[in-house]
Amino acid sequence: MKSLNIIKTALVCLLLQGFANECEAQGKFKIDGTVTGLTDGKIYFLHGKKTDTVQVTKGKFQISGELEDPVEYIAIANTSDQRKMTDKAYVSLFAEATPMTLQLNYADFKKTKLKGSKAQDDAYKFDASIDKIKLKYKKELDQFDAIRKKYDDARAAKKSEEVLEAIKYEDNDARGRLEPMYKEYEDAAFKFMKENPKSYYSLQLLRMNSRNLKYDEAKAYYDSFNPLYKKGTMAKSLEADIENMKKGVPGAPAGPFNTTDINGNPIKLDDFKGKYLLVDFWASWCVPCRKGNPHLLKLYGEYKSKGLEILGVSDDDRAHDKWRKAVEKDGIGVWKHVLRGLQYKEGTYEKINPEKDISDGYNIHVLPTKILVDPNGIIVARYDGGEEDDAKMDKDLSEIFKNK
Repeated sequence: MKSLNIIKTALVCLLLQGFANECEAQGKFKIDGTVTGLTDGKIYFLHGKKTDTVQVTKGKFQISGELEDPVEYIAIANTSDQRKMTDKAYVSLFAEATPMTLQLNYADFKKTKLKGSKAQDDAYKFDASIDKIKLKYKKELDQFDAIRKKYDDARAAKKSEEVLEAIKYEDNDARGRLEPMYKEYEDAAFKFMKENPKSYYSLQLLRMNSRNLKYDEAKAYYDSFNPLYKKGTMAKSLEADIENMKKGVPGAPAGPFNTTDINGNPIKLDDFKGKYLLVDFWASWCVPCRKGNPHLLKLYGEYKSKGLEILGVSDDDRAHDKWRKAVEKDGIGVWKHVLRGLQYKEGTYEKINPEKDISDGYNIHVLPTKILVDPNGIIVARYDGGEEDDAKMDKDLSEIFKNK
């Protein structure tokens, strides 16, 4: 996801775990591991932007390193290519400056157990509450898993794009049936943060669940958290994410951009001055986005002559052909289209040109999201998807253009 000084005093270790005398060395961690299912071979240790190879000998291994933050998010996997990591092929953990032991299941990394890390203990505690919620939705989860398997099998069999797209729509419907479960997840996260403000894991939960919070709400949670952990890189990134919530909201200036459109022509925000601009953040693979295009076409036909323009910003930077085909198939080439503009380092999710990311200028985390900009370049409304937001968008546009 998104370096600070190495921890230098035993006092900090005491604060972290309560027994400085057992710390290997301040600012360092060590994990003694055992593996079932692999006697001799290699596993991979991912931390920050680095990936190290770890040798397994007679079912044992050791991982050690220096900590730049009080707690660090690490991963252990059976591959070094992050894009090939299936759910059973990696596990994410929290490392701290305290002796730790790990039991790794090579057949299913998710069954791995880490002992010695307080942050990891809190993660396990929260996961247990999530498991209880999952039991309530077993039927819906089984249906969802069956559809995902259907898609994977069809893809492996090299079925046509039409077949794959039809399954994606089934997948979208299955996700919709799980919305109540996701809401319970979110409620559980906020409950944990309120009850455990001094836990490092609360920082992680805020980062994962802040999208439905307003700036003041997210800031209040963050301010209640343990000052010790706010020294870390992840906390600084979270701080930046919270400040980013001031972007893309009514009253804020629209994020500027200067790029080329789908036809290779230059395009910038200033080109739309004097008109209302609806910025549609979408992607060819986003089923709700595609399902909403007929409605957007209706709105465009109704209000274009009165001063409405639409700009499609697609999260298809790695799939230009699919982007172009989706624009053509859905008949939405009647308005302007650009790519988000974000690039990643090969084989990773590390951003290499965030300054060119149009979505970042509007704090976009969910697709579809639509931003309405007035003729002076000021945002007047934000619609994060869903029927209620669509109804609000329709009402807003009707009010704006009723006398024009």
